[in-house]
Amino acid sequence: MSTAFTIADVKQYWSTHVNDVEVIKAPLGSTEFLDELVRYRYEKMPYLLEIVTSPSLRHKHILEIGCGPGIDLIHLAATGARVTAIDLTPEGVFLARRHLELRGLQATVREGNAERLQFDDGAFDMVYSHGVLHHTVDTQRAINEAWRVLKPGGEAIIMLYHRNSWFWWLSKLSRTPVEHAEADAPIVRAYSVREARQLFHAFSAVKTYTERFPVKTRKFSGWRGAVYNGLFVPAFNALPRHVTRRLGWHLMIHARK
Repeated sequence: MSTAFTIADVKQYWSTHVNDVEVIKAPLGSTEFLDELVRYRYEKMPYLLEIVTSPSLRHKHILEIGCGPGIDLIHLAATGARVTAIDLTPEGVFLARRHLELRGLQATVREGNAERLQFDDGAFDMVYSHGVLHHTVDTQRAINEAWRVLKPGGEAIIMLYHRNSWFWWLSKLSRTPVEHAEADAPIVRAYSVREARQLFHAFSAVKTYTERFPVKTRKFSGWRGAVYNGLFVPAFNALPRHVTRRLGWHLMIHARK
């Protein structure tokens, strides 16, 4: 990663690398595309579905930062929450709006920069961002913005990549890109638990835990896919969970203002 990368560089990359689209065969923006994308996302991250469908979200005003194609967004909107979502790219905004339309759901979706949120102080009950803020130029500034737009007592649920994890080590050892099979994003950061907690120093209470353990994937093909799906996944999951529970690739942060 180079510190010379700008928000424009990040936007250009994600405009042509919508997350998970490379493994979906259905026509872009179709009902079949949405259904397959939803299925694929929660097959690899089953823990996430419980978060975005929680009945406790009903009637809350939620900001999603980095909604991408809107897969978590449609579930947040279906809870009865009032949801506003931003994405850095027009491609993400288009797909998110399309998917809301296909499901008959309502949310406000617009282009926006996580480091300069165009919302008033204390505007939201919750800020949600999954797998986004480790890709921006100034992650600390983005988290400070999340704190600013939260109401007193409001909650942030944010995922950052976990450096002390099975996936980060495997990616480095196998020289496999983290994000997409052909290339990594301009900025990809991963944090230890201590570093992540420091980013959230302005919050009054911070809880961290790790998720995203190995499951079979369609991302890898050829010998990499055979080794990963046939050998690594079953071997890792045969280990006792008390040994592996701190090695999750996704570092989940629940923080209260």
